[in-house]
Amino acid sequence: MKTTLSILLPAILLAAASIFFSGCEKIIVIECQHPVIYCPGDSGSGSGSGGDGDSGSSSGLGSNLVGFHASVESLNMATKAMSPISANTKVMIYAYHGSTDNATSTSAVARGSYTSQQTGTLTGDGGYKMMLSNGVFDFYAVSVNTQDLPPVFSNGVSSALSNGVDYLWWNVDNYDVAAAQVTVPIVLNHSATQVSFEIESGTGIYVGSIASATITVPKPGATMDLSTGVIPPATEYDSAPASMGINGLKLQYTMLPLETDEPMQLVLNLYLNGEPDVKQYSVAVPVPEGGLKAGNSYLFRAVIEADNVSFPEVGISDWVDVDETGNPLYPH
Repeated sequence: MKTTLSILLPAILLAAASIFFSGCEKIIVIECQHPVIYCPGDSGSGSGSGGDGDSGSSSGLGSNLVGFHASVESLNMATKAMSPISANTKVMIYAYHGSTDNATSTSAVARGSYTSQQTGTLTGDGGYKMMLSNGVFDFYAVSVNTQDLPPVFSNGVSSALSNGVDYLWWNVDNYDVAAAQVTVPIVLNHSATQVSFEIESGTGIYVGSIASATITVPKPGATMDLSTGVIPPATEYDSAPASMGINGLKLQYTMLPLETDEPMQLVLNLYLNGEPDVKQYSVAVPVPEGGLKAGNSYLFRAVIEADNVSFPEVGISDWVDVDETGNPLYPH
């Protein structure tokens, strides 16, 4: 009799438990004589198995809901200036254990893709929520300042990067998560660089409009380090120039950082003095201080004369955002 009961008892318990929980569609899994309750559709909380963590409906270590609010640095100067992040911008956020020398050399505790709302609040895509336990964490965020997803990172290093993309990055170390719900403020910084030109008419010249403009750009293929946001500068130009964005008599192009004493080559096709045909100018643009540094937007004043273009002034200005076609938006 004892043998029969020992054989039948697990089956009896399983049947009874199945009946008891049938109303909520729970399943009882008996493993090592310890029942574990699992409900289909419940979100797990593991860190995942991907190189930089996995994202799903939720991920993390615990029950604290971590939310985010984002803005973008608009001027790379000692006195920081911020502008709200545009609505519908995609941002990828990573969480790592804090108090480590090189957090991104390990797998992320949690990661998720977010979309910005009009107010700057970030909403997890597909209902994603980041859930963390009490403790300190290092957070990182990356974006390309559009509705496109940012580059993929593997072991803390991005895929190859391209010119014409406004790469954004942010980090905070040892952020204390100690409440059931916290909101982490994010200020994204520009990791690329930018050149803008304001076209002016010289003596006896009237510039009606810009037909087109191209500029030489750094060789692509650099990568970003997630732990620092740094994109190493290229030291030579790509063989193919890039078309610049146009808004009235203003030009703009966002590119990877550059370190060289060789001038950029700017080609302008302009309508002058009411003439129907364009006039082309091909001119060397000096690179200020031997490089175009990450985070800086360089504004050149370009004066058009009959046979040449001069650049009497260059300075660092607010970052120029662009529309969906790549043309600059003004005012800043």
